[in-house]
Amino acid sequence: MLPLRPLVLSFCLSLCAALPGLAHPHIFVDAGLRLIRDAEGRVTAVEVTWRYDELYSLLLAEDYGLDPDYDLQLTEAEIAATLGFDLNWSAGFEGGLVLRQGGAPLEIGAPEPVSLAMLETGQLQTTHRRPVLGAEPGAALEAQVYDPEFYIAFEMILEMEVAGAPGCAAELIRADLDAAYAVLERALDDIGGAVAAEDNFPAVGAYFADRVVFSCTG
Repeated sequence: MLPLRPLVLSFCLSLCAALPGLAHPHIFVDAGLRLIRDAEGRVTAVEVTWRYDELYSLLLAEDYGLDPDYDLQLTEAEIAATLGFDLNWSAGFEGGLVLRQGGAPLEIGAPEPVSLAMLETGQLQTTHRRPVLGAEPGAALEAQVYDPEFYIAFEMILEMEVAGAPGCAAELIRADLDAAYAVLERALDDIGGAVAAEDNFPAVGAYFADRVVFSCTG
């Protein structure tokens, strides 16, 4: 999962204790993707944008000492010191990105930070870039962004594009939330209810995951 430094972790744990029914997910992130292709139309890299919810952005800003003058502008020094803070993933979370072509998963390399910004809403937004291996030119590509443990709830509602390819389209297919919650309810029953789940939450993130299908005419 994304790193939670001590101050943020203690706050989140106290919040979840006060609101046990909302214990999962803890963090809400809007996601966007920008696919990069070579001259043959083969996807070679993807830029992933994460926009954090207002509460988590506030906690991160406090924890990392960002925007102390509250002008919603990050200085170059603040960016340089903090860029890539969300790429030190812990065991069990590998960035949440899944790419498939023809039903087969593509290999995705390690992330490199690209940008960090604070929006007018106070939300923090980051972009990182990852190489993509094994893609075939011309074939449609399916993407998902999710946390298997559902600690983070991703929505793929930011911009989805293929760089320099106006002939490409991105179709968003939203998750079937009724079906996802039914799976979650059965999984919770299997492990003894919501209280037991806090220490052993079922891996249901994939059921809550949106999908985006990228297709290109050339």
